Amino acid sequence: MPPRLARDAARVLRCSLVAVLVSTPMSAALANDLRIETGSVSRAAGGSGIQVTAKVAWKNAWRTARNYDAVWLFVKVRPSPNASWWHARLAATRPGGPLACESSTDHVGAFCRAAAATHRGDLSGEVVLELDAGSLPNNLAASPTLEARVFGIEMVYIPEGPFSVGDRDTASVSHAAFYRSTANGGHGGPYRITSEAAIRVAPENGALYYRASAAQYQGDRLGPVPAEFPKGTRAFYIMKYEILQGQYADFLNTIGHYAASFRAPLGGLDYATERGTIRIEDAAYVAGKPNRPANSMSWDDGTAFADWAGLRPMTELEFTKAARGPVDPVASDYPWGTSSKAGLLRRVGPDDDLAQSGDADESRLTDSTREALGASYWWVMDLAGSVWERAVTIGHPRGRAFRGTHGDGMLRDYGLATNDDWPLGDNEAGGYGYRGGGYYERERERARDWTVRELNPYSPVEWRNYGSWGGGPRGVAYGFRAVRTADSAR
Repeated sequence: MPPRLARDAARVLRCSLVAVLVSTPMSAALANDLRIETGSVSRAAGGSGIQVTAKVAWKNAWRTARNYDAVWLFVKVRPSPNASWWHARLAATRPGGPLACESSTDHVGAFCRAAAATHRGDLSGEVVLELDAGSLPNNLAASPTLEARVFGIEMVYIPEGPFSVGDRDTASVSHAAFYRSTANGGHGGPYRITSEAAIRVAPENGALYYRASAAQYQGDRLGPVPAEFPKGTRAFYIMKYEILQGQYADFLNTIGHYAASFRAPLGGLDYATERGTIRIEDAAYVAGKPNRPANSMSWDDGTAFADWAGLRPMTELEFTKAARGPVDPVASDYPWGTSSKAGLLRRVGPDDDLAQSGDADESRLTDSTREALGASYWWVMDLAGSVWERAVTIGHPRGRAFRGTHGDGMLRDYGLATNDDWPLGDNEAGGYGYRGGGYYERERERARDWTVRELNPYSPVEWRNYGSWGGGPRGVAYGFRAVRTADSAR
């Protein structure tokens, strides 16, 4: 949350350490039912072993035999107020209460989940994060007034395993859906992806293929898709929701004024009237609706957030895996597993927020209520109908060059991601595209256009009408969702 909401009190870490004067405000960061309170900062006698405590709590957590949700934690530090924030690497993580936590192998952050083999309901605990002082500049590591903020993002674990891309409905061919090619390039049904090996793309028997009325929008139909390109058979984590406006305000408040001036989506007359609530107040970015999906985001905005958080963009193959799981798809399926929108109750309402009450309350989510809540096979939320999902495409050489590297928490000039393999650029530079559909109702109301188009606001999983369109800098229905490869998959 913005600095003005930070608490003034600080707690002293109770552990077998000798406290040294290192102060930080107790801060609270909110996301969609996720609350993180940064507590005290302490260090052991001798000035090493900087430790930060945090209380972590979220609603509707689960852990089943199939998969689980988790919170990705990462820490930003600065030597004093008004100084620049730095991403701190973690040396160790110690959970408390019912949480099980583990630092990533690159030490950029840590995942916390339910420690019990099965769990359903609210979850909370205190976590001790030990910072790697050696990874910090000297003025930070030695500062007696070190400030720290712990941030968190709700994620869903997608297990390793095969899955299918494509659609059984032959009508999907006109929407650039993938399919298993026949000998003459025709539709041969869904294409099964069983490993991370390179994928042949060609109008040849057994290869992956698709139709494209315009390569700029649907892809160049070239290949192969290299082995290094993340295909979704390895385990990965995906954000449970799109980036939220409160999360994006936190991001803007910690990247510096100059970088934030490029990444802030405040320009344009329609921003405040088309669900955007981020504004500047008391020299800080504030989200009036922190739990509302962040729209009016460009690709470079989203990739910058992913790098800042230690995550990465998802690929369009991972989008499909996250939506439909390992099962054989039904024809024209949506992420909730049916070909119908009639039972969907989680919709953007007159107040511009997604419904989260009654049968649309996430506490009621089960496999049998997925359709009402618009949840995927793995219980990932809003993969269709909220804001468009951007993903790295296989239909452009810049996309096929993606290797799935993770962000390191730091940005370069203009607030841009630093990863060389990530596609960058908002002006049709290529390498990414759009999946899932997006909500334009307010925009259509102004134009008196009440027709619900095929893609708006809900798109079947495999429709790729704009699957390779690397354009559209910012728009009312454009959002972003990031992922991270699970360490066990590396």
